[in-house]
Amino acid sequence: MNKNRFRSRRLRAGALLAIGLLCGTALQAQDNAALQALRDADQADRRVGVNAIDWSIVAPRDEQRRAAVVELVRTGQLRTATDYANAALIYQHGATADEIRTAPALATLALTLEPQHASARWLSLAAWDRLLMREGRPQWWGTQFHKNAQGRWELYPVDEDAVTDTRRIEMGLPTLAAARERGERMNRR
Repeated sequence: MNKNRFRSRRLRAGALLAIGLLCGTALQAQDNAALQALRDADQADRRVGVNAIDWSIVAPRDEQRRAAVVELVRTGQLRTATDYANAALIYQHGATADEIRTAPALATLALTLEPQHASARWLSLAAWDRLLMREGRPQWWGTQFHKNAQGRWELYPVDEDAVTDTRRIEMGLPTLAAARERGERMNRR
């Protein structure tokens, strides 16, 4: 990767975190209802089952949701850990590595505000895995699945030296064996 592109990406992620911190996190702020609605729509588009998603419809909706998140961040409307986790979920479904790269930054900010936020913890790990997958590298945590050449779901390749099963369990994730079994269950549906 070009050194200037890498620096630019790091600056964007850092700027996003700084904006979030500067725009304030009120101690008793309420979760942003508009952002919750965006998150709910994101999930509704995926509830039909991964095999039945019409990406020609969902992809433009995802793009619109990411644009809405940018506006909410720009205007300082993300204030709670749940707001940042919701934004991270929307960005985890990004179309490009740069968009996906924003998700772990947002999830990390959610964890900074609320260290025990379970969905933010999962998102920080899953978004990292998805970014690695998008870049054609093995994932670390074992959260991402893909269809193999035979059209069957399987766990995307994992760098088994990057993270141990003990660490996965500590982070609230299943072991790799359990994740692989999940892939088999996905094929039985």
